[in-house]
Amino acid sequence: MNLFYEFFKIIEQFEKIGLQYAVVGGIAMAFHDQPRFTRDIDILVLPEDLEKICSVFEDIGYFESSAPWTFKNTKLTLHRFMKVEGKDFLVVDILIGNEVKHREIVKNALSEIHEKGVVKIAAKNDLIWMKKIRNSDQDKVDIKRLAND
Repeated sequence: MNLFYEFFKIIEQFEKIGLQYAVVGGIAMAFHDQPRFTRDIDILVLPEDLEKICSVFEDIGYFESSAPWTFKNTKLTLHRFMKVEGKDFLVVDILIGNEVKHREIVKNALSEIHEKGVVKIAAKNDLIWMKKIRNSDQDKVDIKRLAND
């Protein structure tokens, strides 16, 4: 399954319905000229849009693959969606931002023009802030790369 094809299919649907969002994670790193390998798609959205998001994913062949869970250090709830084609699969993590800061990140997302259309990417400082909260080994590497850019 082609991650970037699926990514732009999702973003096209989000843009079509006027959804507010900010791409975060590995794909956001690539848009900030810090490409790295990623196996999933991470998108920050607002709580009031969850029903619309579920509908979009259902329409394009995804299902919610696990119960939602909330991070320990922030009021960020993860909804994991998956698409399976044969032995291949793709995971999309929808992060529901339940704090004022999350709303600001979505509001401040940068509109990047791509050959496939407009993509809203979390600003570099906002991406660093989110990565500091999770603080995994990969997040630490990403923060260092973003800070040295």
